[in-house]
Amino acid sequence: MPVRSEHWLSFLAIDSGTLEALAAFSALLPPHMDAIMEAVYARITANPRAAALFPSPDSMARARERQKRHWLEHVFAGRFDAAYLAATRAIGETHYRLGVDMIYYVGAYSVVLGELLALVPRLIPGEPARQQQVQDALNRAIFLDMGLATSVYYDMQVGAVEEMSNELNFSLARAGEFRDNETGRHLMRMSRMCHALALALGRDAKWATMLKIASPLHDVGKIGIPDAVLLKPGRLNADEMDVMRAHPAIGGRIIPDHPAEVIRMARRISLTHHERWDGTGYPAGLRGEEIPLEGRIAAICDVYDALASARPYKQPWPKARIIAHLSENSGRHFDPALVASFLAILPQIDEIQRIYADQEDAGETPPLIPTGQ
Repeated sequence: MPVRSEHWLSFLAIDSGTLEALAAFSALLPPHMDAIMEAVYARITANPRAAALFPSPDSMARARERQKRHWLEHVFAGRFDAAYLAATRAIGETHYRLGVDMIYYVGAYSVVLGELLALVPRLIPGEPARQQQVQDALNRAIFLDMGLATSVYYDMQVGAVEEMSNELNFSLARAGEFRDNETGRHLMRMSRMCHALALALGRDAKWATMLKIASPLHDVGKIGIPDAVLLKPGRLNADEMDVMRAHPAIGGRIIPDHPAEVIRMARRISLTHHERWDGTGYPAGLRGEEIPLEGRIAAICDVYDALASARPYKQPWPKARIIAHLSENSGRHFDPALVASFLAILPQIDEIQRIYADQEDAGETPPLIPTGQ
């Protein structure tokens, strides 16, 4: 989740009065900052595990100076601008890379807040109302800074887990595709087409992203189809077609009925991407909106990319022929509203096919789940 400082500023009621109080107090702080930092780093060095995060006295001195500058120039001065947000993001990312336990981070903030609140009466003597205003402002500023840096830390942690999950998802999806003479780039193209179509339909970004992650598993059930059927070069007979038509149900058994929505979505896509709008599809003969939206989207995107791609048994169809096929099957194979929306975003579809085109040469493969696409 991207860091949005304005949300924090609003929720913590950091208004113009707060900023003015911080700016005025920060002018009094420079002579006292070294003592504050001494107190903070005394707490850190007293804990062996926290002190071990610094490989040398020089590294601790550099970290101390950066933190002091950040607090003095941004946080205590009430300068919550783009430079502040970049600095806070860098702090959170650094703590994540170093494996800093957030207990130590929160502990450091508790020390600095205690030092500041004790300092206020000394620097603003005889003005209780102003003292209270400054103390309130410092409380809010400290929690803002700690909250934003912690958000970055945990966003990176969650992002790493999501990236690993997506890679595992694609690895499983490839197992089905490779047995069917498909390519990993078909999965990339198909998943991004699904994402683009979902957004064009007005679905929110979260749902569209889940669809991008889930849709590559549409044919995972082909793992369970015998080679004699799956890899047969000629037309399948009726019995062989029955075997092939079992792959959606096999996929439904491979993908668990898990509480996580993205996994449930992948299972629904596997089970329904061969259903048809007019009810003549398989395995359940669902009709119209009985077919989940994600299954209807996957059906169009999978067919379009399959027709547009070269395979050992066929040449790619010309674009005009594919468009005609979609139009002719609107209301039969495909949801007519989805066909119209898909054709409206053909420039985006063409760009996806260009970026993720099949390559014969061994070049660098684009990332499977690139950020922001």
